[in-house]
Formats: sequence, structure tokens, C-alpha cells
Amino acid sequence: MTTDILSSLNTNGSGLNITQLATDLSGAEYSPKKSIVQSRSDKAELSLTGLDRLRSQFENLKTAVGNAGTSSATTISSDSAAIVLTGEQSDKLITGTTTIEVEQMATPQVLAFGGFTGLTEELRAGTLQIEFGTWDDSVPSVFTADATRSIESLNVTEGMTLSDLADQLTALDGMAAQVIDIGDGTFSLGLLADYGLKNAIRITATDDPAATTGASLSALDMTDQVEDVQMQAASNAKLKVNGISIIRQSNEVDDIIPGVSFNIAGYTSVPATVQIEVNSDAAKSAMQDLVDAFNTSINLIDELGSRGFDGSAKGALAGDTSISSLKREMQSMLSQGLTGFKDRPVFLADIGVRTERDGSLTLDQDVLEKAMTDMPEVFEAIMRDGLNTNTPGVTVSGTPATTATPGRYTVTRDPITGEASIGGITMSNRGTEDGVTTYAMLTGPLKGITIAMESTVETATIDFGRSFVSNMTTQIDDWLSNNGTLARREDVFANIVSDAALELEDLNTEADARKSFYLERFTQMEIIVSKLNSTGEYLTNLIDAWNNSNN
Repeated sequence: MTTDILSSLNTNGSGLNITQLATDLSGAEYSPKKSIVQSRSDKAELSLTGLDRLRSQFENLKTAVGNAGTSSATTISSDSAAIVLTGEQSDKLITGTTTIEVEQMATPQVLAFGGFTGLTEELRAGTLQIEFGTWDDSVPSVFTADATRSIESLNVTEGMTLSDLADQLTALDGMAAQVIDIGDGTFSLGLLADYGLKNAIRITATDDPAATTGASLSALDMTDQVEDVQMQAASNAKLKVNGISIIRQSNEVDDIIPGVSFNIAGYTSVPATVQIEVNSDAAKSAMQDLVDAFNTSINLIDELGSRGFDGSAKGALAGDTSISSLKREMQSMLSQGLTGFKDRPVFLADIGVRTERDGSLTLDQDVLEKAMTDMPEVFEAIMRDGLNTNTPGVTVSGTPATTATPGRYTVTRDPITGEASIGGITMSNRGTEDGVTTYAMLTGPLKGITIAMESTVETATIDFGRSFVSNMTTQIDDWLSNNGTLARREDVFANIVSDAALELEDLNTEADARKSFYLERFTQMEIIVSKLNSTGEYLTNLIDAWNNSNN
């Protein structure tokens, strides 16, 4: 138990507990002020807790939106091990069946130059000229250089080893080299070209006339014939797609079935079937999860912003207009149309998502299922950005910059100069191969895309659209950013709490000072009272003494 020494010693004064009195008086003066500040701090703390809940829910919503963006309304399957599916672009898929017969697989040219003594065998100084092109099937085979590719020239310097040469050859684009121990005491320099008939190699080797030491480069010369050193000839893949003969340089194919990439892994005894089907169950599940996540977010905003009418509890963010604006922004995102997907805007209502009177969402699964049957591309527009062209002889790929505006764009090309542009902005010409010219958009509204156009095409139409998932992800990122709505309100309430703590500290200091003031005054009063009491006691005793002497 704490003992108030000052009051205990105060036995000849007023008899008051002056310490308690000083405490009560200073408390009566400062407690209301501190109560107001503390209430303001408690309310701000409650608001911060509400904002933390809202931030956590928006993180969950972002995850749900991202998961929806990875879902697909289509199922792709291959019934043959010869056709291995490797990827898909969901916005380009078209339902249906494709048959593929593999008549020939693409192979790389393999060359072997033997007779060397080891990895470190030194070579004679000289030069190697390396050309890329095609060796025909005649005997002896005749080489035709690819005019679109430059000749590589490699200088072999004095003291360079076979291993060094292999490293330099590997560094060249379009080939790889390795020194191989044959096992009979000799070594071979193996060369591997890129897949495809036109990627075969011809090497012309020339010794430096002044060089006299090292293995002669003539062992690598194949100017006039390839049969002695060619272990495997280069070839293209030959397919029949729905009965149409098609040739590709690689076994990795991504331009035959719209939106589908596959590898040719073997030959087919019977045609392989690649099936693209609508998967309405997956679409229903993805959309229901998304609707549920939005409803949870909307309900939380309503709860936190409730003003407590009709007996309901008052929310932690009641009356906060910045937070209530989040609901309006969310509802705007849910109702706005998505442009850049063909001829008309796409809405969530197209796949059965409706906004009820209370602001919540519902999913009409019958409408969704009908949409998946009649226009599955609408679901893809909701889930994924779209970059498409319906112009024959034109393909488009790439990812437009984040500043790109959704819409329909027209590509024009000058048939004389070959110059192509979008909206008056010239594209970069990346070259022509087999009658197809590739252009890259390095600036402008569709920066980042690549367009391939056949020589007969002079105009083309490109549609670019941003999906609901993409737009919503951008919006949530903005809300959650360091400069977003939540962060700004968090800063406001954090400052209120911080300022309140400083203000309470100042009030406590003032209250202590006031208490000390009262205690000092009461102490002086007690001294005076004690003196008066002592004087009174002396006079009383004196009078009593007088009275006793008279008796």
C-alpha cells in the first residue's frame, strides 16, 4: 500500500488529504481534454483496423481475379503421342477438330570431322568461311546458299586448339560444336546446325600459306561435297493438316491451329486428332468464384461504412467518403463495356453476371452456359486481353504497352516501298521471308506488337482489347499502391493517432504541472493553518492556566 507521507504528517493542519485533493483538481481540469483526444485516437485506431481488413480483402480479391484470368473455357486434347501440346492462347482458340499426319520430322544437319588426336591438338592458322543454306539430294550433293543470311568468317590463329575452335563455332548463331572422343584413339569435331532444310552448313577452309605447324584446316573443308562428313541431313517437317500438305522448318509448331502450340514428337500411323472443346463447367466455376470474391469485398465495404441506422452496428469507417467511393469505382468497373473485341463492347451481363439492388452480384448459370455455346469468345474477352486480326494473310503477336488504348486499328502498307504504318506511325521492317514481311511497332498506340503480312496485303484491321480481369487487376493495384486510396487514408489515421499521442503526452505534462501547483499552494495553506492552530492552542492553554490560577 502506498503511503501519502505528506498527508500523514499533516496532523496539525486542516486535516485534508492535500495530495489527493491536488490530484482530483488537476484531473477534473484535464481529464475531459484527455478524454476527447483519447476518443479521437481510439476512433482512428478503429479506422486503421478497418482499413487493414479492407486491404487484406482486396489482396484476396486480386488473387481471385488472377485465378480467374488463368482459367479457360476450352479444353484442348491430342489423341496421339506424336503431337504433344505445349501451349495455348485462349483468346485465339476456335472450337473444332484438326487432324494431323506426320510424314516427316524436322531434323538438324549433323557433321563429323574426324582424325584428330585430342582436345588440345593445335590447328594450323587460317580462315573458315561458314555459309548457311540447302544441300540437295543429288550425288554429289549441291549446296545453295541462303541469300538472306550473311557468311560467317572465323579466323583460326596460331596455337588455337581443337577445343578452342569448338567454342568459337558454338558462339556463332545457328550452330553448336563439340569435340567427341571416338574411343579408338582419335577425336572428332561434331557440328550441329539448327533444325530445318535451309539451315544446313557449308564450310570452306583455307590454311595460311605462311603457317607450317598444326593440323591442316583442310580436314574441315567441305566446299564441293558433304557426303563424307554428313552424319544426318537437314530436313523440314512435313505434315498433312486436315489433308493439306504443310512444311515447317522446326518440330515446334505454333501457327497451324489458331491459339495452339505443339511439338512433333514422332510419326503417325493414323492421323492424330487435336480437339478443342468448350468447357462450360470450368467457366461456371471460374465465374462463380469471381462473383463470390466481389460480393465478399462489397459486403465488407458496406459493413465498414455502415452509419448504424435501423439498429445496425456502426462501421469502423462510417461516413468516410473516400472508402465509400471504392464501392462506386468497383460497381463502375463491373458495369462498363470492354472495347477492342470485334464489333461491339463486351459486358459481364453477356455471360450472366448481374448486379442486384443491394449492389451484390449474382451469376445466372443458364445464361453463361448458353453464351459458352453461342459465343465462347465473350468469356475469353472477360478473362484475357485480346490481340487479333481477321484479315487473311496477316498474323499479329506480342504484348502492347500498358499505355495502349483498346480499340480497332487499321494497318496500311505501301505496295511500292513496302512501308507499313498504324495511325500514321511507321513500323520497323524486320525483313521478308517466303513472301511474308514482318513489322515491329516500336512506338505509338500499339507499341510492342509484331505483324506479319503477306506481300499481297495492303490494308489490315487489328483489334486490341483489355479484359475485365486485366482492368480489374490494374484498379486493385492502384487501390493497394503506396499512393492509392487505402494508403492515403491509412496515412491520415496514422497521423491522427501519432498527433493524439503527442497531445496526450503534453496534457499529462500540463496536468502534472497543475497538480504540483495545487500541491504547493495547499502546502502553504497547511503551514498557515498549522500556525493558526498552534497559536489557538497556545491561547487556549494560556486561558485555561489563568482560570486555574484564579481558582
